[in-house]
Formats: sequence, C-alpha cells, structure tokens
Amino acid sequence: MSGNIETIEGAINRRFFMVIHALSASGSVTSLSGFCIEHGFSASAYRELRLEFGVTPAPGYVSRYRTVSIAALHYLVLNYGVSGDWLLSGKGQMFLR
Repeated sequence: MSGNIETIEGAINRRFFMVIHALSASGSVTSLSGFCIEHGFSASAYRELRLEFGVTPAPGYVSRYRTVSIAALHYLVLNYGVSGDWLLSGKGQMFLR
C-alpha cells in the first residue's frame, strides 16, 4: 500500500466534508453543526477541521485537530447511505443508492 498515514487521514477527512456538503445541499442534514449536535460531536472542533479539510479550505490553515471521528464515519455509512468503500478509499460512488 502506498501513501503515508497523514495523506490517508487527510483524504478521508476531505471526503467526510464532501459528504457533509452534499448532505447539506440535499437537505438530509441541516449543516455540519446540525450533524455534530445530532450525533454528539464537538461542532467547534469539526468547524475547525473544515477550515483545513473542507470543500473550500482556508489556504495554509492547520487545524489543532487531526481527524474526524471513526464514529462520525460510521454514522454516515449507517444513517445516510454513504459508501464505506468510497469514504475510506475514494473508489466507487459517494452514495450507495
């Protein structure tokens, strides 16, 4: 397997924020903060992560936080029809349905 852990984690973080953006656009979630509140995550930590890894990141910004929670990935797959394969590897389609 090629790539280092930071590169892999960064790519998964970016895909997480791509999904949240798509779910917000479709109305499936109200917002990143809404997703966080609904599932018990720190909305402020995820907003900070979004500055580094989001759909429109802040140039040069480095978050104090490194990765999204495995539980957050789990909820996307379990509750929103997100492909776990895509979320972890970037292969295939974002959504199963």
